[in-house]
Amino acid sequence: MHKITQKHILALTLIIFLGVALSACQAAEPKLDINMQKTGFAQTAEVQATLTSAAQPTATQTPVPTLTFTPAPTATNTPIIPPTKTSASNTSAPSGGIDGAQVIAQEPEDNTSFQPGETFTVTWTLMNTGTTTWSIRYYIEYASGESLGAEDKVYIWLPVPPGTNLQLAVNMVAPDSPGSKTSNWKIFDAEGNAFYDFSIAITVSE
Repeated sequence: MHKITQKHILALTLIIFLGVALSACQAAEPKLDINMQKTGFAQTAEVQATLTSAAQPTATQTPVPTLTFTPAPTATNTPIIPPTKTSASNTSAPSGGIDGAQVIAQEPEDNTSFQPGETFTVTWTLMNTGTTTWSIRYYIEYASGESLGAEDKVYIWLPVPPGTNLQLAVNMVAPDSPGSKTSNWKIFDAEGNAFYDFSIAITVSE
């Protein structure tokens, strides 16, 4: 009876020792920090959201082209004008017959002074005093005197009915030599027949 009791005591002591050892091992295991896990999850979600946003292409808006309206050019030449002034050298009577013309205005006036080599524009206002309409095949042409650097022939640029006026402009250059210079011109019909004479006189300064 005494021997059985000692064995039982040893066994019970061993069981208690093992239980204490197991309890110590379990206590040494680290505990998980719940707050740290939440922070880690939040940071991971933020990084994933940033990467997803960077991976998506940025939408660009294509501008719609605007329509521009270009107005049609307006005519600057007025073929029919009222008479303004008459140059002294162009007061000859209008030619008779079917075709007739008369210079009723001239700019610049006769005997206007220019420097040698100076450029200027002569504008004649011609009235159709005949009974035919001048076609675009009618023209004026340098005839004699000083050409003053002008082109030899200038065509009428639109039909001119009887009783209406037309302006014709001719670019000229004053010669180098001083003194009075006269340039004589004629107007021709479509067949090349001259039917009116006129001229421009200038003074070249020394």
